[in-house]
Amino acid sequence: MATAEDRPFYSFGYGPAAVASLQSRTARDHAGFFLPELVPPMTVLDLGCGPGSITIGLAEVVSEGRAVGVDIEPGQIQLAIENAAKRGVQNCTFDVGNVEDLPYEANSFDAVFGHTILLQFRDPSRVLNEVVRVLRPGGVVGFRETDFGAALAFPEDSAHARVFATLRESIIRNDGFPDIGRELPALLSRTGLRIARSSASYHSAITETDRKRRQRWLENTWSEGEFVSRAVSDGWLTQAERDDVAESLSAEKDDPSVFFAMTYCECVARSVV
Repeated sequence: MATAEDRPFYSFGYGPAAVASLQSRTARDHAGFFLPELVPPMTVLDLGCGPGSITIGLAEVVSEGRAVGVDIEPGQIQLAIENAAKRGVQNCTFDVGNVEDLPYEANSFDAVFGHTILLQFRDPSRVLNEVVRVLRPGGVVGFRETDFGAALAFPEDSAHARVFATLRESIIRNDGFPDIGRELPALLSRTGLRIARSSASYHSAITETDRKRRQRWLENTWSEGEFVSRAVSDGWLTQAERDDVAESLSAEKDDPSVFFAMTYCECVARSVV
């Protein structure tokens, strides 16, 4: 089976800021569009589960069913196991595995969910073929993916926008697909899945608490993010530009006129019975 070393550099990284962001995700906020499809005692697979915060929420929804999280990074799987134990959720398990080569038998799951996982692949067809393989006939699939190209920013050259522009470029250079959201229905259809519904939404920092949390994430990500360091070492971002963004982020901290919203596209589909 392929390992983490076989995959290109993961742009989001596993630094403290990145892990904290992953830990803050919940099924209610990030899989809300998919939860109405889940009923006990379904078995649901969470692709690229990270530290398991979404998986645990899915497990709670299917109650006497079961949720399984899979991720290529062993450290994230260990965190997921610990988080489930802390929450006292016993109907979920976690496995180290590659989403392009899932370690499960065919027809193993009633539902498959993925959040910002397909964007890591310029061609996600291998992942989607694996999804179809492990999904039972009539099973349901839900994906929520970014569309960096449709994000909203004001001013357009704000430090906020420049952080996300750098992340977008890092994903592209890593053979990823940061604007995949708009193509989700087409990609799922080409895999033989029947589209049930599609939607799009924006995520932005609305309240003062949200803005402070976003500001901390931006500053920490820009100072410690491996994708930023890689951009500098690879020569497509200068150290002077990095320093300028850091300074501008600090200046924007108390400016309520600065706005940024990331676009997410959601799609629910079913396998053919």
